[in-house]
Amino acid sequence: MMIDPASHRRARRSVWTVALLASTVSAGNVHAAQGDASPAATPMTTALAGVAAPSVDAALLRLYRSHVEFLANPFLEGRGPGTRGNQIAAEYLEAWMRSGGLRPAFPGQAEGGEGSAKDDGSFRQAFAAGAQARRVDSVLSTGESRLTPDVDYSVLGISASGDVTAPLVFVGYSIGKGGPGGEYASYPEGVEKPLEGKIAVMFRFEPMNEDGKSLWRKASDGAWTTSAAVAEKMRAAISRGAAGIILVSPPGCADPRAKKLDSTEGSARWMRPLDVPVFMMTAESADRLIAGRDAQRRDLMQLRRMADTTPEIVELGGNAVTMSAKIDRSPRTTWNVAGVLPGRGPLAEQYVIVGAHYDHVGYGYTGGSRTDEYGIVHPGADDNASGTAGLLLAADQLSKRLEGSEADRRSIVFIGFSAEEMGLIGSREFVKSGPLSAAQTYAMLNMDMIGRLRDDAIEIAGTGTAEGFEDLIRPDVARSGLKPTFSPGGRGPSDHASFYGAGVPVLHVFTGLHDQYHTPRDTVETLNLEGGVRSTMLVVDIAERLATRPEGLAFASTDRGRRGADRDPAAAGPGMGGVKVRFGISPGNYADGDTGVLVGEVNAGTAAEEAGIKAGDRLVRWNGKEITDIAGWMELLAEHKPGDIVDVGMKRGSEDMMVRVTLKSRDQTQR
Repeated sequence: MMIDPASHRRARRSVWTVALLASTVSAGNVHAAQGDASPAATPMTTALAGVAAPSVDAALLRLYRSHVEFLANPFLEGRGPGTRGNQIAAEYLEAWMRSGGLRPAFPGQAEGGEGSAKDDGSFRQAFAAGAQARRVDSVLSTGESRLTPDVDYSVLGISASGDVTAPLVFVGYSIGKGGPGGEYASYPEGVEKPLEGKIAVMFRFEPMNEDGKSLWRKASDGAWTTSAAVAEKMRAAISRGAAGIILVSPPGCADPRAKKLDSTEGSARWMRPLDVPVFMMTAESADRLIAGRDAQRRDLMQLRRMADTTPEIVELGGNAVTMSAKIDRSPRTTWNVAGVLPGRGPLAEQYVIVGAHYDHVGYGYTGGSRTDEYGIVHPGADDNASGTAGLLLAADQLSKRLEGSEADRRSIVFIGFSAEEMGLIGSREFVKSGPLSAAQTYAMLNMDMIGRLRDDAIEIAGTGTAEGFEDLIRPDVARSGLKPTFSPGGRGPSDHASFYGAGVPVLHVFTGLHDQYHTPRDTVETLNLEGGVRSTMLVVDIAERLATRPEGLAFASTDRGRRGADRDPAAAGPGMGGVKVRFGISPGNYADGDTGVLVGEVNAGTAAEEAGIKAGDRLVRWNGKEITDIAGWMELLAEHKPGDIVDVGMKRGSEDMMVRVTLKSRDQTQR
């Protein structure tokens, strides 16, 4: 690790940093220009839950506000990995760390490499967060006419690169078997390759009624059954010989997604890339494409009505159609950004980590839009511009507090993680191949969503991950005036889990979920900025205590029957990368002190909804095993594969209930 143990600070500030500072001042005018309330007098800031928050230092509030407003500015594109906005956010963190006198945390990189490499080290650790699909070129032609991309059709991100010229065949909803009794089938039995060498035109969703809603759902909420899963439709056609696929939303469909084309980038998350070209057409363009091709000269609506009740494969005559697609799937590069405040004396080679993830879900693709509003910037003000602003504020305050001190202290590493929303990828990368070992790491403090303090209530998880941890931090919590809910577990859906999995004591600070979570409405004006400063200063106090106390800190596992230090760091934490199923809920609280998992929201069309689980239920047992908390439940979930049936015990008010849930694959939930 490239760390200079000297305690001197550098006072230089680059021209680029000055430009960033200027831009943070102007960023506050964005909302005013859009007709929103000025950030200087936002409802969440001035009055929250009818209780006046204790005052905070005005200079700290201005600095915190400037960071949040810059990071949550729509210009940064929601900071999704792979976007220019994500790179700008990384540069912003580096500029502030450098100007604040922190030392680079990573070994220097060769000239031309990603990340600034100066002073014998780099502030950035580059890594790949999967690949991003991008349409380079495409053709959809009938020979006599050529259709227009992004108007008539789009190339889906699950498409192969390649060319095919073949006749069209209509396959209805492309459902192998479906319906309440499994009696519905788009394909005839006993015919091995009925689509050999042909382009399959298929409908999205499933048979529907005159209102454009599912025929197979009892509810009238417009949701679909598992038969509407896109992945299964595609596999059904390809296994029967399809050389290409054109997906069309049925005319008259009530689902709002039927009115738009899915993008290459957005649809890449549906499933693994297929071996044939896959396009999506608008219903209007598809209607023109098939006009006159059917022997009975049926239009698209007539074919839909047939497919709704009596499915059959329909050969579509006329000229062969050419599909050509070239998809680029280059790695999505992003960075962890880290700087070090060097320690002193014999403690200097031990490290306290203060971390926060600076990425968000971008346009909804990298991590998920909770409300399926893809293609729209998700600013991520609370998640997690609030924690990232806290990270920079903490670096500033701890540097000032410890400057000039002759006392022995541990080094403090300030890390902005990326790709957290995609499954804790950045923190896993740091744990696996970063400059620190678990043995060198004294503790890790994580700030994720600290911008919505309500009634002074704050959640602090991980208090059981070190012996005496809760008692150790109680004086700092009491001094903060905040009302804590302590939770012992070290796992959970944020970056601290990666460190806990490697045997490092962790604390996770969090001010709670809300309706704007993972939506385009998580904006600056919804934040309690004073609350963000207060939460940050609590972390500053704890970090200072941990950095300066001479005693050791003994790691304690909160996993029953497991030793956290023996776990593979690359597999640490509950990131969704290793989970094959989706249950379909958003937790209502990550650390409310009660056993089980509180259901905050149930997502439409998921296993949880179909089992009858409702918001407000509390999941307490899983196939007879107690659900202790979110982390424990996610471990249980990770043991399953699609199609598994589990008995879930839950409490609904004062009533004890048991429901049977058939788990679905993650890609099956895309309809």
